[in-house]
Amino acid sequence: MTATDPRAGLAALDRLLTRRGLDRPAAADDAGTDDAGTDDVRSPERELERALDQVWERHPFALAAALTEQVHGVLPLLDTFAADAPLLDGVRTGRVTAALGLYTPNALFSLTVPTVRAARNGDRTTLHGRYRYAARDAEAALVTVRLDGATRLALVPHDAPGVRPHGAGRSADHGWAALDGAAPAALSRPVDWALDGVLTAALDAHAWAFARRALARPARDVADLRRTLARAGEGVEALSTSQYLAHELSTLEIELSLAAAAARFGAAFKAEAPGGTAALATLLSCVDLLRRTARTTEDMATELGLADVPADRDDAGLQAHFGGRRVVENELARRMGLVPEAVAA
Repeated sequence: MTATDPRAGLAALDRLLTRRGLDRPAAADDAGTDDAGTDDVRSPERELERALDQVWERHPFALAAALTEQVHGVLPLLDTFAADAPLLDGVRTGRVTAALGLYTPNALFSLTVPTVRAARNGDRTTLHGRYRYAARDAEAALVTVRLDGATRLALVPHDAPGVRPHGAGRSADHGWAALDGAAPAALSRPVDWALDGVLTAALDAHAWAFARRALARPARDVADLRRTLARAGEGVEALSTSQYLAHELSTLEIELSLAAAAARFGAAFKAEAPGGTAALATLLSCVDLLRRTARTTEDMATELGLADVPADRDDAGLQAHFGGRRVVENELARRMGLVPEAVAA
């Protein structure tokens, strides 16, 4: 299974935080066990997970999600590149913020179909197409391309000629990049989306790490919304007494509770290896609930005249993670054998 080296992950996380002038996560003081009574809290693996937990507790959602993506999504895939590939060391050590451009919607909503085309011109490779990414301050991205009959990863610097980062919808200045003759900083060895392949393993590890932490955001939003409704009006006139509104929020709370319970199990859920359905089913619930809760919050705030949502919220950006609901749905269907091979290949 593709997994982040915990010591490398901790070092990269530390550098990514200090570059932003933020506090470093505190280390564990003493030995002990985790909640399950099994793991030494001083183990590098446990230290990395605790550090990420603290990042999610202390910092905005968008930043925490971006750092988790680099640690659990980007770093494991760097092993598919030659060790001396340009820009690689900067990404690995956290001196360069990198995102995943693997999860880009296309006509099939299929991860296995690259949205970036690669062509060789002598000894030069150029890229054309577009990709989606989530991290607002990403300086580079990993994307899949087809080259010489094989799928490869391309490391694309966002400041390179022929690369134009742009927005879409309500995310005006980031989230997408258009490529017009851009040269990749590096190309990986051949990779694939086989259920036992390196890309699938990286997706699953990232999905579990993201879902377990990200679901706290919509749960907190629903709780905040209930408190806001209770302050809107007095006594029986308070909006919190509306059964109609209460039903909407209770439905979200029940689904959030069930999804969070599954996410807490992580890879132990159903004891599946990477490539199974549990990771994607849980991820689908997570990305769908993030989107629906944000929409419900915005809708109620507008319709009922509630206080504005916090200024640091990027609700449109929530849909960029893992390509959005439709991409995750298609990947789950592929793993369930519901997508024809001609489409999934």
